[in-house]
Amino acid sequence: MQLSARLEKLIELAGSGTFAADIGTDHGMVPIELVRRGLFERAIASDLREGPLSAAAVHVRQAGLADRISLRLGDGLSVLAPGEADVILISGMGGALMQRMLTEGEAAAKAAARLVLSPQSEIPAFRSFLQKNGFRIADEAIVFEDGKFYFLMTAEPGRQTPWRKAERLYGKHLLKAGGATMEAYLIRRIAVLEEILRNVTDREGLKAERKRRETEEELALAREALNGIARSD
Repeated sequence: MQLSARLEKLIELAGSGTFAADIGTDHGMVPIELVRRGLFERAIASDLREGPLSAAAVHVRQAGLADRISLRLGDGLSVLAPGEADVILISGMGGALMQRMLTEGEAAAKAAARLVLSPQSEIPAFRSFLQKNGFRIADEAIVFEDGKFYFLMTAEPGRQTPWRKAERLYGKHLLKAGGATMEAYLIRRIAVLEEILRNVTDREGLKAERKRRETEEELALAREALNGIARSD
């Protein structure tokens, strides 16, 4: 089965174990591949909506895995009992929604050995949320697909010293690893920040001044991060 680069990276970060749970599974391809490839013995595929879950059910049956993949309709981690899944995957939704899921499903999240997470927005705030709420970010990855950069991370229960601002913005592990994709992301981010700065420079008022200062600060951090990656290559 041919999966996208983003889904392949999710599977890679999931590693292996006994029971995986894919929250917001959509088409069900990730849990199918986790079981089919022998990475996990069993899996749960859950979704809030009946339509995607019905589509996932068709794919599970076609793969001959109906006895090893459980399909569950429900919101977030409410479909899981604490300790039921040793690896939980959540992707394809905004950072604020994922924060709510992890807060409401804290018992299940902290009973898992590993979380594989890919927020689609508010990523720096999501990193801070994890560290403030008893999770440590163990690894990160970045994937460029269909003109968009996707950020993925693994988190484990445990304490972690809060990261510096540049690390929260761009990912401590990603800055350390560098690479062409991270370099391309920073180049694009710098261009966006420069455009924002041009648009606010001639504006007056406290709001515009605050935006200008914030943009200048991040622009300096982004340029420093890009220079650090370039030196390490």
